[in-house]
Amino acid sequence: MIKFGLGLYLALLLNKRLPFKAFFRAVVLLPFIVPTALSALAFWWIYDSQFSIISWVLVKMGLINRYIDFLGDPWNARFATIAANIWRGVPFVAITLLAGLQTISPSYYEAASLDGASPWQQFRHVTLPMLTPIIAVVMTFSVLMTFTDFQLIYVLTRGGPLNATHLMATLSFQRAIPGGNLGEGAAIATAMVPFLLAAILISYYGLQRRAWQQGSADK
Repeated sequence: MIKFGLGLYLALLLNKRLPFKAFFRAVVLLPFIVPTALSALAFWWIYDSQFSIISWVLVKMGLINRYIDFLGDPWNARFATIAANIWRGVPFVAITLLAGLQTISPSYYEAASLDGASPWQQFRHVTLPMLTPIIAVVMTFSVLMTFTDFQLIYVLTRGGPLNATHLMATLSFQRAIPGGNLGEGAAIATAMVPFLLAAILISYYGLQRRAWQQGSADK
């Protein structure tokens, strides 16, 4: 939901008439197009227990008196990996929703404005309903990419500390390949199927709604 909220905000911002709009769109895409392994290595340095730029800034500001062990503490590691995943995922959400926003005819907003609708009412009653199918697809792909974000977790934490940051994909790999238990690894991988199927069904119903809005659904 954090990725969706930030992505939607960026999409609405980039959909406005801004100077250097193309440049800002390219900058927003950077976290997504950088290879995952390189992003994970960058975050690994940012979170380093001895050289972390975050801890250095907080110490200089007097907010903390010692460096934070981002990747050595289970809860810190969870929040650190979530932050890295959000940083990588927001550009995809923003650009996809931006593409959806640009397909909405300005006439809808003009009609709503003539009826006295406020900007919030236009967003609630025009933008969100028209974006619903795109939102369903975006959320589906976001869930799929998070479930299968093997590279980020493996490079950044390898599932540690104390298995605190494992995804089902990384846990399956750890049990099957280094652990030598292929059966357990296969079982964990298979357990992902219901979650992924649920995400796909949400996307399917979102696309069906879009077809209905366009008048092309079967009657």
